[in-house]
Amino acid sequence: MSASVRLDFEGELNAEQLAAVTHGEGPQLVLAGAGSGKTRVITYRIAWLIHERGVDPASIVAVTFTNKAAGEMQERVEKLVQLYPLPTFVGTFHRFALRLLRRYGALVGLRSDFAIFDSNDQLSLVKKALAAENLSETAFAPRVVLGAISGAKNRLQDPHTYAASAEKFFERQVAKAYGRYQNMLRDSAGVDFDDMLRLAVRLLTEAPEVQQRLRDRIDHLLVDEFQDTNHAQMRLVHELVGAAGNLTAVGDEDQGIYRWRGADLDNVLNFESGFPGSTVRALERNYRSTQNILTVAGDLVEHNQKRRGKRLWTDSGQGEPVELYKARDEQDEA
Repeated sequence: MSASVRLDFEGELNAEQLAAVTHGEGPQLVLAGAGSGKTRVITYRIAWLIHERGVDPASIVAVTFTNKAAGEMQERVEKLVQLYPLPTFVGTFHRFALRLLRRYGALVGLRSDFAIFDSNDQLSLVKKALAAENLSETAFAPRVVLGAISGAKNRLQDPHTYAASAEKFFERQVAKAYGRYQNMLRDSAGVDFDDMLRLAVRLLTEAPEVQQRLRDRIDHLLVDEFQDTNHAQMRLVHELVGAAGNLTAVGDEDQGIYRWRGADLDNVLNFESGFPGSTVRALERNYRSTQNILTVAGDLVEHNQKRRGKRLWTDSGQGEPVELYKARDEQDEA
């Protein structure tokens, strides 16, 4: 960091944010309510680790879910610490896994020049797998089958494991297509997006020397949108930092909307069991809405069955009363 950089952490963060940013060693979960400044916490924590703790920027890893979010996060950190380019890895889970597999993929049977199959490539390959197994696309819609295969991979199930657990007729037929699909993928020297995570976990599990090398290199791991992590991503986090490592997980179970693509809210709800001795903090001050909106939203979300519980507040005033509008249809609503 440039010697001329001076950051006023106490002046630029509220008390809750400051506690999360200046957390010491070990894992912490930051429950960041909507509009509470979660990205600010992540970026300022990276800056604090570099500026105040003298942590090597290259030993910090921050992961999120989209390239756009990662790019914005990196730009904000670079501006804070005045390091261009930032040596810290800031990117998606898949980008991190890709780097890992490009370097060590041979240990899990990958060629160094393996190809990445996008969604169109995957769908085409599923159709070929269905045809090879004499399964009708009418009875077994390719997108549905691909979704089932993706779900299996997110649960770290290879074709053999998935087939062993298949009970229903549909699942048994999907198991056949999954096995054929995976063989075709391997013959094409390719991996799909779900394979990237699955194989990264397998690599760290089966190659302890690689796992230890990464744990020695990564001093701090920060995970954004933690409520959207699936089983494979959670396992990857565990393999990288262990149960007592320096992990900062930021998320909000009330904003968990991706269950359909494998996100597991239990990663947030049961955080302490996965990381014993961890610290849990809540960001409840909202900077986006008035109190009336927060009160109504809070009353609604309290009905959710799977949540840890928090109550957002603001000093922006009560605001206008909330109105309920019952639209006739989606056009009327728009």
